[in-house]
Amino acid sequence: MEGPADRVAAAVIALACAALIGATPALASAPPSPWDGTNPFTCTIQDAGLGATVPDPGADPYCVRFDKTHQNVSQLGIVDFISKEPARTAAAVPKCFYFQEDHWRGSLVQSDGKTVIYEFQGHYFFNKATGDGGAWVTGFTIAGQTFDPTELPGFPPQYGQYFGPGTGGAITHDQIPVDPQCVALAKRTPDLYAQQSATPRCVPGVGHVTRTGLGPISLAATESQVRATIGSPQSVKRGFLGYCVEGGGALLVGQRTDRSGTFGASGTARTVMLVTTAQGFVLRAGHGHTFTVGTRKRALLRAFRRAKRLKRTHAYRLRPGLVAGFRHGRVAYLAVYDRTAIRRPDRLTSYLRRAR
Repeated sequence: MEGPADRVAAAVIALACAALIGATPALASAPPSPWDGTNPFTCTIQDAGLGATVPDPGADPYCVRFDKTHQNVSQLGIVDFISKEPARTAAAVPKCFYFQEDHWRGSLVQSDGKTVIYEFQGHYFFNKATGDGGAWVTGFTIAGQTFDPTELPGFPPQYGQYFGPGTGGAITHDQIPVDPQCVALAKRTPDLYAQQSATPRCVPGVGHVTRTGLGPISLAATESQVRATIGSPQSVKRGFLGYCVEGGGALLVGQRTDRSGTFGASGTARTVMLVTTAQGFVLRAGHGHTFTVGTRKRALLRAFRRAKRLKRTHAYRLRPGLVAGFRHGRVAYLAVYDRTAIRRPDRLTSYLRRAR
């Protein structure tokens, strides 16, 4: 039965998600892309603590850190928190370039850690010169248990592939109005942007495994679209673009071609298979069951009773378009594939071997 604490949690988490993602657009002209929470600007992060003011409110980029961990019920901390949000928002809205860090925690009794209802840390930004805005969260828990924010009612579905249990982040490219004055300011001060590392970054290890995609990449995406979404690969081997994943493991993006050793992009080549050995990507089954790399083989096959083993492999086709490979009694990798491009079992086995 839902009690007062549950209703408080639901209301505050909804407020948090509104701040993270914003309203769902009626029509999106540009798809979102993943974000790891890195500050895109060169700026000093000013610490506002539990308040709403900072030493230099005129700074732009305006970069700020808030402590939002006193959202308690017993001392009406939640009321104090909500009362300060309008001032925090008012300070940010006029800026051209904004970055925020915060730490959220809600509890029944502030001094009693056992009464914590929800907790997470977040990073957010907007850039009115480019029309970009992003949100990233980590450590998302409810009642001490890791929680997937995509399960919240009303979570915008177009961002779901970039979030998973406890963490995730995305950039929207068509929800922040571009301001000509901000465009001019960016041209006058090009050093306002943080220097990006020349070393390819690992893909954020969050997202879902479905029959149409894996994490941030969808089947049928062109190589140009893949590179625009998650950057340049660390390797190109036998037709698979190889990416490291934050937290360990890999994401492999397979194409029809069997090329190796070249980093030159084949822009129109389409994705026909996606494979991951990373634990952050979640496969959902019926009755609320979820599975990842590392799950026990027995548990997964119990959920997918019609799974069929592929000959001369340690892999099973769980359902059309979805494969799991096993090693030492646990899931070693999860893969999705385009059934119109890979129709025969022997072709499927060939692609899986190429991905090794």
